[in-house]
Amino acid sequence: MLPVITNDLYKYSAVAALLLAILFAYLKGRGAGSAGGGSLAWTQVPVIAFAVAALGPSAVAIMIYLGYRSGLMQPPASGYRFSIFIRDLPFDFAVMNWGFVALYAACRLRPNFGPARLAMWLAVATMALPNVLLLSLAATMVSNDFDAGQGIGIVEAMLMFPIVAMIWPGPVPAVFDPDSGIGFVICALTAPIPFLGLTSWLAVQLSWLAARRMSGLA
Repeated sequence: MLPVITNDLYKYSAVAALLLAILFAYLKGRGAGSAGGGSLAWTQVPVIAFAVAALGPSAVAIMIYLGYRSGLMQPPASGYRFSIFIRDLPFDFAVMNWGFVALYAACRLRPNFGPARLAMWLAVATMALPNVLLLSLAATMVSNDFDAGQGIGIVEAMLMFPIVAMIWPGPVPAVFDPDSGIGFVICALTAPIPFLGLTSWLAVQLSWLAARRMSGLA
């Protein structure tokens, strides 16, 4: 089973929830202050990274399409087209990258929680690396090849496959089917990209806490 999201209602609802979470964190965090009265501009980095991850591949695909149309770029022999992938995939990519939104909320609401800035940068960098694969799909999104969608689906499945299912002994249960309600939640919450970000964030925070305890300051 390849966990590719095909239920539009789930995707749109999840993206709406993510946007509401961003709005809530922004409004709630306006009154927060960083230690020493410094600027909180750094807390915007995760939400910028989220926008780039969700919209970046489609934006690059549009530029490639316009390059083909204008003659500035040589189109492939199979031709090119403005496919529905350009419109639909940002919703998929947004769901895959919900970890950026969670990180943004944590930074906005608790900007002084441990080494928050260092943890944020490491988490953003860790989650950004797998998104290079999504950016590489830009040319495929305007391809006229009949199997272009299959290649996109394989990459999506790789980045959406739940960590829990990876270590599950034997056949993967149907509960991990993203087209079911519980399956969609499990796939989204345990997808590799947010898991990598959470692991990086926790590693920095726990290392800082351990250092404080060892120095007797805790």
